[in-house]
Amino acid sequence: MTLIAPIKRNMQTKFELNCPGDNLDDDHLAKNIVYLVNQFEKEKPYLFPKRNSKSKIGPKFKNELKEMLGLHVFATLRLQRTCRKIESFLSDKNEACKYITNNELPKKSKINEFKNEYEYLIKEFLIYTVEFAAKFNLVDFKVVTLDSTTIEASIDEYRRLKYEQIIFLENLIKKYGKSKGKRSIWKKLKGFFYYNELDDKLVDLIEEIHKKLNKHGRELLAVALKSKKAQKEILEFLELLKYNCNEGKYVNLTDPESKRVLMKKGRVMFGYLIQTVTDAKTGLIIMQNVAEQETDANQLINAIDYIQQTYGKTPKYMLADNGYYKIESIEYAFYNGITPIIPDRSESMNNNGKNQYNPFAKNNMPFDPINKHFTCPHGQKLKPTGQKMINGILNDQYTTNKCPECPYKEKCAKTHKYRKLYEPASPAFIDEKIIFQSSQGKQLYKLRPIFSEGNFANIKSHQEFTKSRRIGIEKVDIDLKLEAIVINIKKISQNLNVTLI
Repeated sequence: MTLIAPIKRNMQTKFELNCPGDNLDDDHLAKNIVYLVNQFEKEKPYLFPKRNSKSKIGPKFKNELKEMLGLHVFATLRLQRTCRKIESFLSDKNEACKYITNNELPKKSKINEFKNEYEYLIKEFLIYTVEFAAKFNLVDFKVVTLDSTTIEASIDEYRRLKYEQIIFLENLIKKYGKSKGKRSIWKKLKGFFYYNELDDKLVDLIEEIHKKLNKHGRELLAVALKSKKAQKEILEFLELLKYNCNEGKYVNLTDPESKRVLMKKGRVMFGYLIQTVTDAKTGLIIMQNVAEQETDANQLINAIDYIQQTYGKTPKYMLADNGYYKIESIEYAFYNGITPIIPDRSESMNNNGKNQYNPFAKNNMPFDPINKHFTCPHGQKLKPTGQKMINGILNDQYTTNKCPECPYKEKCAKTHKYRKLYEPASPAFIDEKIIFQSSQGKQLYKLRPIFSEGNFANIKSHQEFTKSRRIGIEKVDIDLKLEAIVINIKKISQNLNVTLI
């Protein structure tokens, strides 16, 4: 008897709909981003206005504001910064993006609108990452480092005008632009630029225009000649150029707010100067701003004010390099209860090995801040003998009456009877000098490159942010704050070593 095996019916498997994020590991950074953004909204709901669907004011998002914020942070983490790249990133149906946006992927226009309309949320979220880290003792504001770096502007380097050209063009428009007659100079200029009609009376002026304006300046003039409205817009644009251009310098027409800054390789280019304050406990960034100035000289005071006003904290020590050294800044730090550890010019030159073969250079003559004297190569003590104003700062003058009989006089004092050295006549100068030369000061100063330059390496190398993607100081500032948020979230996750959710 043959046994026939029973026929197996095809059993339909039970279909279960996965929620976004089910396939992500618990320690995935997307989950930590969502957790932090949710906590941010929970603790500061006033920053997340409820949107009225009937209102015609402001952009309409199908996503909640916290979802849009989390999306921008995660996209920055994945090096997708422009709206077009983020949209392409979303089109791949990335599981993390679906989790962050609750399966509602926004279009490019909404991605761009959020970044432009809700910049304040990005600024405040950077502050919140620091406040959150402080709750877990990852930030203590005890030792902070201040440093800067530069990034290139997104421009055509050669599309620029000099200050003198801006003034000439402005005066030209104001002088001739008001006339309305058909025989006016303004109408004749329009005839030349648009129809190649050259009036004999216009020859000298045309020659002057070609002599004093480059082709970009002449292009602006041509636009101004179109209409009264265009003329007004060009005059407004020239005001913007003047505001962002110092006398004798250039301004770029693509991005007038960019500055001529010194890049790391020694090349001067249009770009932005980034100021960053890092807490030395775990390396979190507590401030990241784009400076309006071209140098670090006045940034120490700005950083102190920012920390105190934003977090209500006063660091115990503030570390910075010589670029931030100004006696007014040193005094301001001490006045606010902060101990600055910043090398002056001599100490910076010693650290960099400058003048190491010249024993008569000032930085090679040891200064004793306690006893207030320099020691020259001949072993003589140069002590305070008077005071002198230098660049508006009162300085102590250090000399010795032994110079005339010194065998090194010609090499040291040269044609002068005495060698004279100067240092600021300020108690703050002496106090800072004593601290910097102490063993504790030297140990603390070693932390500066570890944390400040480490974060810059993260932004430029790991996150590949060496050139701005957008135009204007405010937009570049927002993009860099997103980079700082990413660094902070990474450091929070690494140092807590736990899943936040």
